[in-house]
Amino acid sequence: MTRSITNPHDEAFAGRAMSRSRRHRLGLLVRVTTSLALLGLVVAQLPAALQAADAEPSPPAVDAGLIAEALEILGERYVDEAALSTENLTAGAIRGIVDALGDDGHTEYLTPEEYTAAQDALDGRVTGIGVVLDQRSRAPLVISVIDGSPADRSGIRAGDVISSVDGTETSRLPVDELAWLVRGLAGTSVQLEVERPGRAGRLSFRVEREDVHIEPASWAMVPGSDLAVVRIVQFSLAAGQRTREAIEAALAAGAGGLVIDLRGNPGGLVDEAVDVAAAFLDGGVAYREQGREGPSVEVPIPPGRTLAAEIPLVVVVDYATASSAEILAAALRDAGRATLVGEQTYGTGTVLNTFDLSDGSAIKVGVLSWSTPSGDPVFRVGVTPDHEVPLSPGSVALRPEDLEAMSAEDFAASGDLQLRRALALLAPLAARGSAGSS
Repeated sequence: MTRSITNPHDEAFAGRAMSRSRRHRLGLLVRVTTSLALLGLVVAQLPAALQAADAEPSPPAVDAGLIAEALEILGERYVDEAALSTENLTAGAIRGIVDALGDDGHTEYLTPEEYTAAQDALDGRVTGIGVVLDQRSRAPLVISVIDGSPADRSGIRAGDVISSVDGTETSRLPVDELAWLVRGLAGTSVQLEVERPGRAGRLSFRVEREDVHIEPASWAMVPGSDLAVVRIVQFSLAAGQRTREAIEAALAAGAGGLVIDLRGNPGGLVDEAVDVAAAFLDGGVAYREQGREGPSVEVPIPPGRTLAAEIPLVVVVDYATASSAEILAAALRDAGRATLVGEQTYGTGTVLNTFDLSDGSAIKVGVLSWSTPSGDPVFRVGVTPDHEVPLSPGSVALRPEDLEAMSAEDFAASGDLQLRRALALLAPLAARGSAGSS
């Protein structure tokens, strides 16, 4: 059994198996094989109430007689007899029961294949093209592209809508079925057609699948300034350490202010996000969690790990910022440590436990809810930025590697209004900090 926070995004890639030891993970665990939200690898003691629930389960009841009637009719009448396999119907029944709870993108059923691939994603290794899809959208919307992935090199962008996969139209396909079409073995290729905001017609891409390593953090100085951008792609294993290294490198390069870019970050390991919070906050509350009964419990930020307790901060978020990324953003905001810029975040708000089933499948179950340090709910609400700035249709969120190749004039003319606004807010704060220390 594993403990985590779930991820709402589906990603079009698969992975390999990992050990199934108990892991403490918060966030938006992407659906099945395709998640960028890497769940945790930190052993955590479950609350006593959950231990008791494990010891004395009390399963809810279903009308077995009515289900048997439906199965009998299907068995006698359904035209495609091959679809009536025990494995297919059992998986469908479990998925249907889980979906009936209405906890979309959180509580879910994973087939053995899906669970194996999701476990691989916990280590930041996936096989496929390297895109993340938003399962809330009616259209197969790409919300993030992994840096350096086949999709990235081919020119696929966040904001693209996948219209067809190898000639199959996607308009009526669920995200998980679309993911199965897109992912595949390394060395094989897939033909995609996408629709891009601001462009007429469809764009066509042939993308070769490969093993993709996801680097969780990167940084760059903003051209023509002493400000730096630290981008956190996801909170996978060691993301906290990689982010802390990026912060240290930016400070060593003379950065007088930092933008923490969490756009498109689907979450992952809560302990990794808390480790990043500890770089800026010497103790305090990371978030609050609560079960079915009893008061909420404060989850602390460990003291004594600060790297930049005074440096000015602005955090950029968007609609795809989820789970552990929302925790970090809210923790910094509620402590008065950072200003938030961008769009309303995803709204995860659920702590999951993952329970293995006997055939290698699993159920992720929302067992706790979490709120911000100030007590604001996040589930299905999200975190509201202090300065709401949408990204213009057709514009691309700049990455650190993009900034490294730009001049100051290029950046000033870019369409990334969110990052430009963040830096406009940060610059006077950094200037005051520099004057105060001179």
